[in-house]
Amino acid sequence: MNADHEYRIAGIYSFGKGLIKRPTITGNETAYKALSRLTTGQLVMSKLNAWEGALAVVPEEFSGAHVSPEYPVFDIIEAEADVRYISHLVSWPPLWDRLTPRGSMVRRKRTTPATLMSTPVPLPDLDEQRRIAARLDAATAKLGELAKLRSRAEALRVAIRDSVFHEEQGNAPTRLGNVLSLERIPVTPQPDAQYSQIGIRSFGKGIFHRPPVLGSELSKLKYFEIHPDRLIVSNIMAWEGAIAISGTNESGFIGSHRFLTYRPSDAVDIRYLNYFFQTRAGRDLIRSTSTGTVLRNQTLSMKDFESLSVALPSKRRQEEIAQMLDRLGDTQNRSNQQADLGVTLTNSLLNAAFSGRL
Repeated sequence: MNADHEYRIAGIYSFGKGLIKRPTITGNETAYKALSRLTTGQLVMSKLNAWEGALAVVPEEFSGAHVSPEYPVFDIIEAEADVRYISHLVSWPPLWDRLTPRGSMVRRKRTTPATLMSTPVPLPDLDEQRRIAARLDAATAKLGELAKLRSRAEALRVAIRDSVFHEEQGNAPTRLGNVLSLERIPVTPQPDAQYSQIGIRSFGKGIFHRPPVLGSELSKLKYFEIHPDRLIVSNIMAWEGAIAISGTNESGFIGSHRFLTYRPSDAVDIRYLNYFFQTRAGRDLIRSTSTGTVLRNQTLSMKDFESLSVALPSKRRQEEIAQMLDRLGDTQNRSNQQADLGVTLTNSLLNAAFSGRL
C-alpha cells in the first residue's frame, strides 16, 4: 500500500441497508498493511456485524472503493448464482440469524469467512433465481420510490416549519422565565415500589418510556413527578432538540433532575415553543447557552434557559401556527407508519421468495 496514495473507503450499514461512504484516506493514515479494492458485483461482509445484516453486494457507485481486512470480500460465481438474487438474499433477516456467533458476548465475536461460506442458503437453478430477483427488484423499486417521496415530504415539512418561525422573528422578544414556571415535585423512591422513567429523543422525536424498575434499582439522582401539558427539557441534550411536551401517557411517570419541567402561563402555547426549539435557529439559541468543552456533554442550566428570549407573536397566532404544524406532523406520522409497513412487506416478500412461495 502506497503511503501517499489516496484510498476511497467504504463501510457497511447493518440491517441490510447497503454500503456507506467513508472519508478518503492516504496510506499513511491507516495501520492496516493492505486494503481490499471493491468491484461491482462482489459480496462484502463485516466480520463484526454480519449477524445483524452488515452484508452487501457492491453496486457500481462503490466500485474502486476500499475496505479494511475487517470486511472480507467474495467473488460471486455467476455460473452458480445470480448477483441480483444474492443481493436480495443477504438482506434477508433469517440469513443473519444463521450467522450469529454462539455463546456469550455475541457483540464481541466475529463472523468468519469460513462461517459465511459454510452457511446453507436457498439456491434454486439460475433461471429461477433470475425470476425471483426480477420480482423482488420490481417490488423494492416501487417501495424505494415511496421512500423518496416520504423523504421529500419530510424535508418540505421542515422547510415550512423553519420558514414560519423565520417570519415571526420580527415580534417582540419575550424572556422564557416570564412565560414558563419551573415545576419540581420531588419523589422519594421507596425500595419495593416500581417507578417508570421518561426519556427524550433528540431532534424533536418526543418522549419515550423506560421499563419500570424498583426504587432500589434507581440511581442516586434526584427524581421528580411528570405531569401532562408540560414543556420537558433535557438539560444535557436540549441543544440537539431533546425537548418535548408531556401528555396524559406520562401521568405517573418520573424524571431525573436532568429533565427540566416547565408549566406554561396563559400567554404562551407550549406547542409553539416546542416547534421553535426544533428549528435550527432554536437549537442554535440553546447551544449558545450550553456549557461544556465536549459537544455531547454540554449542560443547559435552568437560569440560562429561563433567561433566553424568544420572539412571541400573539397567543392566537401561536395557536394557529401550532395547529398547522400539528397537522403537518400528523401527516408525516402516517407516512412513517407506511414506512414501517414497507419494511414488513419487504420482509414478507423475502420470506416468500426464499421459501419457494413467490
